[in-house]
Amino acid sequence: MTLLEKAGAWLLAILCTCAPLAAQAQFGRAWPKPPKIVVIGAEGDPRMMLVDEAIAYWNRALEEAGAGLRLPGATRAALPIPEEALQELSQAILARRRPVHVPPALRELPGDVNVMLAQSSFISFAGPFDSEGKRVIGIRGDRVPPLSLPNVARNVIAHELGHAIGLGHNDDPSKLMCGRPAPCRPGEFKSEEPRYFALTDDERRELRRLYPPQ
Repeated sequence: MTLLEKAGAWLLAILCTCAPLAAQAQFGRAWPKPPKIVVIGAEGDPRMMLVDEAIAYWNRALEEAGAGLRLPGATRAALPIPEEALQELSQAILARRRPVHVPPALRELPGDVNVMLAQSSFISFAGPFDSEGKRVIGIRGDRVPPLSLPNVARNVIAHELGHAIGLGHNDDPSKLMCGRPAPCRPGEFKSEEPRYFALTDDERRELRRLYPPQ
């Protein structure tokens, strides 16, 4: 192999190694301690209760997986919802821009994980860590599909919390963490009976890896 061919092979190896890391930059990172979860939304928003239920779901899943993390109960904060900033961050994540910049209106929030229950339309997301090591979860309005469909908001909130504790997407539409680039969409969570979709065995192993038993 010539020197030029060796250089080309070395460059290709670097690119192949880095590309998946860039695509999964907001996943696979563990919290060093249980994160403080703050829910920000309108008083009386029924999704407040769904956040509490999603935390309970994840604590059961973490225990069953043998992981060391347990999530604390959420607290409430009466703050305005920066709808435009949530839309901006959602679009940046969807477009896979790297790095993803967190808008100023979504920084310096009271929690480590800040769940914003919005009223506008955008793709729900769990944002990357900001410069202070905090994350924003943006949940779109629940008055129009798909979040207005039965059982969907429950699983969307749990799905985004799964990202916030380090899990990425899978490609199985019968599982909670299915998502892009697979064709899974929130409407598939529709169910007349309230229920959570399940995790994969790989995701349980990943939770154990991220949060070894104490």
